[in-house]
Amino acid sequence: MVESEGLEAASIPRVARELGATTGLVQTYFRTKDELLVFAAQYVGEAMNTRVATLLETCDPHDVKQRLLTSLGVLTGADEGSGTEARIWLAFLARAAYHPALREVHSAGSREIRDRCAEALALAQRLGRLPAGLDPRAEAFALIAFADGLTVQRAVEPELLRPDHVRQLLSRYLDRLMDDRKDRGEPL
Repeated sequence: MVESEGLEAASIPRVARELGATTGLVQTYFRTKDELLVFAAQYVGEAMNTRVATLLETCDPHDVKQRLLTSLGVLTGADEGSGTEARIWLAFLARAAYHPALREVHSAGSREIRDRCAEALALAQRLGRLPAGLDPRAEAFALIAFADGLTVQRAVEPELLRPDHVRQLLSRYLDRLMDDRKDRGEPL
């Protein structure tokens, strides 16, 4: 419902109809639409985290670039063809701008993502793949801002920013950030 019609469509009576339940039953769990939306935002975030964790199990723990590409592929919607999650994320993000409880859900999720990216970039630095003079936290912030921009564009114009193009852009960004000349056989 949110994917096709936006958050405005997610009223308690509408959700009850979609579930085949009564409005009273839904209100047992969520007194207001805001409570329902906070729960939904948390659910979407947890589902994405679970998908990232599952995909990371197949990655080499020392291949920082691949791990970042895998994680950011989920966050940008590049791992799925329709861009559904990107549109849902954008709908929640727009509402979070003026809704304190949703803002906190978004902020907590963003902090966690930035922290994980900073840890990955710090590992890349220890492995000699990220220049020593760069600040992993600052670079994580810039990387997430870039990924967020891709997510917005993918949500609004999915036909112009296909999943393979998003992956390619993320890969190029990380190539510029990390010293990958060793992998290509180029002199340092």
